[in-house]
Amino acid sequence: KKGDKIELSLPMEVKQVVANPALTVDQGKVALQRGPVIYTAEWKDNEAKVSDLVIPRRAVFTPAYEKGLLQGVMVLKGTVLKKDKSGKVEMTAIPYCDWANRGTGEMTVWFPMEGAEHGE
Repeated sequence: KKGDKIELSLPMEVKQVVANPALTVDQGKVALQRGPVIYTAEWKDNEAKVSDLVIPRRAVFTPAYEKGLLQGVMVLKGTVLKKDKSGKVEMTAIPYCDWANRGTGEMTVWFPMEGAEHGE
């Protein structure tokens, strides 16, 4: 009827997608996915080298809209570990489709998963 409103809610939880073990180069690694979108970590957003980041199995990533980043983008923020076990660092991931727009630097989609180096 006139004046009716419809509200649609599509929950998009952040998931850790485990690489297929048949892909030996990505064994023990995970990617981050929110809804249909895969995320990447770039050098520009992270204090530590992205190749030095390890994702804890129970890591929680929170979506946050960054209006001033790449003309507005939903990022994921969470606490991860350093590969050398020297501590925790905050990580920001952006949608894969938005990478390589802010200069040349390191990026990754597949992250080592905590404990995977020991076959856990």
